[in-house]
Amino acid sequence: MIIPAVFLLLVFLLVPPTSARATSPPPGFYPLESQPGLELYRKDYPGGNPDFVLVVDLTRQTGVHLLHGPMGDPGNSLGAYGGASPRFARQSLDAYWKEFEARTSRAACVVNGGFFSTFEDPAPLAFGVKTGGSILSEGYARDEYPDQKLLLELWADKARIVPLNEAAFKNSDAPQTLAGLHEAADKDPNALTGRTFIGLADLDEDGFARSLLVFTSKTTRQADAAAVLRDFGAQQVMMLDGGESTQFLCDGQPYVYSERLIPQAIGISAGIIPDYEAVVERQSDWPVLVEGESLEIELIIKNNGSKTWQPGEVSLVNRRNDWGAGELLVVNTALAPGETAAFRWQTPVFERRGVFTSSWDVVRAGQSISTRPVVINVIVIPIELEAKKQELEAQVRDWARQKLENIEQLVLEWIQSQIRQSAERAVDWVESQVRSLTDKICPASTLLPGVVIALGAARARRREKE
Repeated sequence: MIIPAVFLLLVFLLVPPTSARATSPPPGFYPLESQPGLELYRKDYPGGNPDFVLVVDLTRQTGVHLLHGPMGDPGNSLGAYGGASPRFARQSLDAYWKEFEARTSRAACVVNGGFFSTFEDPAPLAFGVKTGGSILSEGYARDEYPDQKLLLELWADKARIVPLNEAAFKNSDAPQTLAGLHEAADKDPNALTGRTFIGLADLDEDGFARSLLVFTSKTTRQADAAAVLRDFGAQQVMMLDGGESTQFLCDGQPYVYSERLIPQAIGISAGIIPDYEAVVERQSDWPVLVEGESLEIELIIKNNGSKTWQPGEVSLVNRRNDWGAGELLVVNTALAPGETAAFRWQTPVFERRGVFTSSWDVVRAGQSISTRPVVINVIVIPIELEAKKQELEAQVRDWARQKLENIEQLVLEWIQSQIRQSAERAVDWVESQVRSLTDKICPASTLLPGVVIALGAARARRREKE
């Protein structure tokens, strides 16, 4: 395919390796351990106990496993919603680790889990837990902490925190769920004591939280625990059991130790890094142009696999509408794992209004290595709506955050609505000018009915066309 030189301005360059925000720790935190899909950070305090944050990349086939001790009394009809609230034997975190390690060769860490009745052994869990798609326990605490109970929903590659109620718990399609409390729940919030918090981060802003953050510390306040997770990029946080229940170990090494036996824990398994994988680090998407404008497209891809891309081995292949870039853009320099390559090009002028889509794929040896399709959408509005450009950009960002599937249709409806409103304002202005003129020139008042009728007829014809 031959592209006119006036339209094509393609730049390929290497960009220094970048890290996701979740692996760019806030000041004071330093990396302690690293496994595929897992990063453990620590922050030390003079004369105090350290904070730990484990960052779990759910896109790397890492695993979050809800563990529990042997079940005793099934607790039928004792649950918060009329179902089961069984009792579980309490055991040490080290015992959970040994069981977890025997279950999977990729076992990495274990941490304490949800709230429970600390005066009983075997003990019932305070709030609901679901494993393997089935309800393990409804928990016994139906009326405690009203409006402050939260539900962590876990899928293989994403997670979500929602308010906990009977419908949310029973109807969730997540194979695993674990309940906890809002960060402001009264668990002696200002005491310097053990805390375990969960955070969720949507780092690529695709509408799904794909990074799970685990905070543990022997001595901290609730607000401080939540603040640390937000510094790591978490948009949602949830409190798990704390005090003497707080404990954490990785590879058999205890980082936060307690002798308390617990009935439920969380196991984290390391992920798998494929040989060849590409992810989009940054791209132009949903920019708003005015008719007659062109756009500089930016697309940055990252070698997210374990092997170096050799020169010419990997290409960016156009599947729909190259917009002057050409059908094939080759990564012509060696790209090591973690490094990124940037493509930039100038599109032709967009001559008409509407939503225009270009799609691409990252390919090696004829096979896609993209984690998901690369789609670039451009919105073009008529010149008369240029003053509304920023308003539309803000609206589209909000639609994108909501992960709406019909953004293109919403944009087209917005454009039509704005055009209609603009035309109506113009007619209203003409009518006001005519009235003003007739007020000043009385002899011409006989013209007013005819003018108004003509304007009304014009407005009716416009609506019929719409």
